[in-house]
Amino acid sequence: MQYRTEPCDVLEAIARRHSVREFRPDPVPDEVLIALLEAAHQAPSAMNHQPWEFVVVRRPETKAALAAATAGRNAQIVQTAGASIVCLASLRQADALADRIEAQIRAGQAPPERQALVQRLREDQAHRQALVLPNTYTAVGFLLLAATRYGLSTLWMTGFDGERVKAAVSVPAGDYLFAGVVAVGHPAEGWEQPARTRRPLEEIYSFERFGK
Repeated sequence: MQYRTEPCDVLEAIARRHSVREFRPDPVPDEVLIALLEAAHQAPSAMNHQPWEFVVVRRPETKAALAAATAGRNAQIVQTAGASIVCLASLRQADALADRIEAQIRAGQAPPERQALVQRLREDQAHRQALVLPNTYTAVGFLLLAATRYGLSTLWMTGFDGERVKAAVSVPAGDYLFAGVVAVGHPAEGWEQPARTRRPLEEIYSFERFGK
């Protein structure tokens, strides 16, 4: 199987990226999967806390366990795509960020007032989730674009029982939030990509004031 190696402009990758819902089972080489994960790892995150973690699923028995955590077409997709990537948002990184800020306060590198943020990072579950999930989603977007650059197709899916997904790949209880599954591979023979539909551009932006 040949993979794109020539440079690919990021705007071209954005324009070419589509969600594919029928895959053929050709495996994706480990070095390509690692390249996708490296791209995801370059994503920005608030205060550089980098909450994303990924589990790559390739073996038939693990694919079957992943499929059991969903239904319908998603179950078929994860069993036929070359690989599926379980995306996780790490609450441990909220704790690590709290530790880092606390150390900065002790060293006089951050004002004592930041202790309030430390407390929120440790105790406010809604704040912890609102921190780690959006940053993980950004990393998922980077992964999707990197796959497009390599000539691969993807589908980001969230219609899973997150707890069952985490159990299927042995994620420690309580430490991680489910952020979706990305199927990666090559479209099935005969797959026809539907035309992309988007709202008119002028509907989604304003300058200076909303609606202007």
